[in-house]
Amino acid sequence: MGRYKRNGFALAAQEEEITGSTDHQKRLARPSLDSQSQSELQTPEVVIETGTLRRSITLFGAVAILIANIGGTGIFITPTMILRFSGSPGLSILIWMLGGIVQAAYAFCTVEIALMFNKAGGPYFFIYSSFGDIAGFVYMWGFVIFIVGPSWALGSYTASLYTLSVFFTDCQPSDFLVKLVALWLMITLMAINSTYMKVTTSIQSFLTSCKMIALVIIIVSGLILVPSETGQENLSSFMDGSTTNIGNIALGLFAGSYGFGGWQVITVLAEEVKDPVRNIPRSLGFVFVLLILVMTATNFAYYVVLSKTEALKSEAVAMLFGQMIHPWIPVIMSVLVSLCAIGTLNVLIMGQPRVLFAAGRNGHMPRIMTMLHRTYNTPWPATWTLGLVASFLLLTGSVMSLVAAISLYFGSSAILLTVSIFVLRWKHPDKHRPFRIPTVIPILVFIVMTTIVTMSIYEKPLTLVSNLITILLGVPIYLVFFKCKAVRKRLHFMDRIGYFLERSFLLQYET
Repeated sequence: MGRYKRNGFALAAQEEEITGSTDHQKRLARPSLDSQSQSELQTPEVVIETGTLRRSITLFGAVAILIANIGGTGIFITPTMILRFSGSPGLSILIWMLGGIVQAAYAFCTVEIALMFNKAGGPYFFIYSSFGDIAGFVYMWGFVIFIVGPSWALGSYTASLYTLSVFFTDCQPSDFLVKLVALWLMITLMAINSTYMKVTTSIQSFLTSCKMIALVIIIVSGLILVPSETGQENLSSFMDGSTTNIGNIALGLFAGSYGFGGWQVITVLAEEVKDPVRNIPRSLGFVFVLLILVMTATNFAYYVVLSKTEALKSEAVAMLFGQMIHPWIPVIMSVLVSLCAIGTLNVLIMGQPRVLFAAGRNGHMPRIMTMLHRTYNTPWPATWTLGLVASFLLLTGSVMSLVAAISLYFGSSAILLTVSIFVLRWKHPDKHRPFRIPTVIPILVFIVMTTIVTMSIYEKPLTLVSNLITILLGVPIYLVFFKCKAVRKRLHFMDRIGYFLERSFLLQYET
């Protein structure tokens, strides 16, 4: 393993040979932007052991991760939302199909950049490479506030709620109990993801199968009832009440495309995928074709069994569907959906700390976020830092206030990433691209996502504009804490924290 000096908030590692191994020499140097700041920020130095992320995700593992994470548990609750926007089951199904196609096109646009760099961090790293420091930091700032914390908290809460519903069949468990079990689930999965990635991917394969089993039960049950009187009656009114409001169609399309979101995790984990040039495009292509077909069939099955009025009664449309089929189906669905929710949370915890890890590489987070465990080669500080944020949101009950911002954040990210394809083609025309998307596809994705985001802001201006302002607050925060020398030189305690973590938890900085 290599040895070099590592700076706490440096924008790039300053590597040099270190002779000798006395205790006096083992101190950590402060970051420097020029010779003056270097003289001002004199602190002890330490020799730091280094490591790298381990490639342990196979093609099968990538497929399992994608199936579990794409849409998460949305197929069991989102159809009601899209039905409200669309006005009819038939238009709702068309919106689901279009949403999947838009997300697939967006995913393959991102794959071009992912394989071009092949670095952990996913969209964050791509935006940073295209637009520079401030854009990278603002993306990371919004990601932590509007995506990581709420998604972990909501994921653990959903998993806990469905798990407890297996035992609380006649009443609702208390909110305190749900949160307590959710916290236990989150900490358990964080501990597993901090140790053996092979164990994590093996567990993920089982949890993914639960999602597919649940969907197969729904599809088969719906198809069996097509010839029935209820099925024929519902099919005869499939397009009745379809909306002609462009704003509602745009919101429905966004919800439909969001229902296929989550594939970004494979670009975040790109540095840990075996043979990424072969396995990432193949896994994405296979999973998107499969899930577009499966989710379209699932929605069709819902509306064969449930009328529009019935489907709008509950967000938990899968449970309502089960009650109409057989008394035992809701129990089976509770078990399967709870395991599916745990699988979704597991993938989030597996992938999202890599964004903080990548931000630490580029000086947008403290360098301690790039620390890996010496034995397991997993990013402990990044994982447990995000766990603290998510735990706070979970226990304080403030998660729901952030959910409305997720759509704006994802939409804005999609626009930036499609633009970054052309920026990188202009900045690095000769750089090797193992995968190159036809130019017309990112252009179409840009037009569609810009239209959807614009219409979403038009429909809900106060909520989305306030969230946009919150994201843009990342600009002054970056200028104060990462560019102001007077503030930076007071952050030397981060180096001491890194030294403590290194010695106490067998951590090391990446190579």
